[in-house]
Amino acid sequence: MEMKQLLQRVDYFKGLDGKALDRLADAAILRNYPAGEVIVKQGETGLGLYVITRGRVRVEKEMPNGQPPLKLNELPTKETSAFAEMAVIDNQPRSATVRSIEETECILLTRDSMTKLMQKYPEIAVGIARDLAQKLRAANDLLAATGQKGNAPAPAAGAAPPSPAPPPAAEGTTDAPKAESNGNAPAEGFKASAQKTLLSVFDRLYTMKALTKFSVAVIGCPVEGVAADSIGEIRLGEVKAVILPSRSKTGLRLQALESGEFTLDVLRPEGGGPIRFGPMPLDPGEDCRLDLSSGEPMLYRNGIPAGGR
Repeated sequence: MEMKQLLQRVDYFKGLDGKALDRLADAAILRNYPAGEVIVKQGETGLGLYVITRGRVRVEKEMPNGQPPLKLNELPTKETSAFAEMAVIDNQPRSATVRSIEETECILLTRDSMTKLMQKYPEIAVGIARDLAQKLRAANDLLAATGQKGNAPAPAAGAAPPSPAPPPAAEGTTDAPKAESNGNAPAEGFKASAQKTLLSVFDRLYTMKALTKFSVAVIGCPVEGVAADSIGEIRLGEVKAVILPSRSKTGLRLQALESGEFTLDVLRPEGGGPIRFGPMPLDPGEDCRLDLSSGEPMLYRNGIPAGGR
């Protein structure tokens, strides 16, 4: 099968035009690994994104104090599976090892080639953020079920997340915010960590100029965001990231599911870091909306501007 056809199967690249796929195929590197070979090593800097075209790999995390490695995942789980997405976003040491289970063939897309493509086609960056969120939640559930705690590396140099946050899953399903070690569902702290993580990921993508067409609103529970011109939504537990055109004409309507407080962080192509609104009380039935039409985010609650910082 031609490289272009293989790449079309990857979720991130579906919908790209022929010219974009040609550029992607030209940048792709085909690599083969015998059974048992390490493709990505925990603690080392990754080269970029890998797409499995044939074979299987195991994702495992080295554990402290002489414990055996924790098996996190096996890929592929679908026709074409990708791993090491975080290597596209940062240059930090990888947080898990990926090893071939059998003879395996992968397409390698380096960080540089992916960065250039995302700058031209920001939809790819949205797809990567969505996949990372799904993997982070799966990793958190796994670590909670096994009584383990995530041990996340520091944020990428040059990125400016609003506060320290564990980065998302890097190699299939890897690090996650700390969970309770009693095997129960993720603790309340997961919600705060999830919100910080989404902000950190999107902040890095804006730093890379990979989201030039979109604004992102990250909402803390118990609020839903509704927008007629939304590009999509990414959920990480009860935290939501709504992607909107950079100057959305319809804006975002916030609807409370129950009485309580919410926070809203807005990131824009103009940069300058996230603008936070809240914590702010909101009751079901109240009118609360985010206006992005002028480029400067404005939040209105019951028709009255609500300040941000």
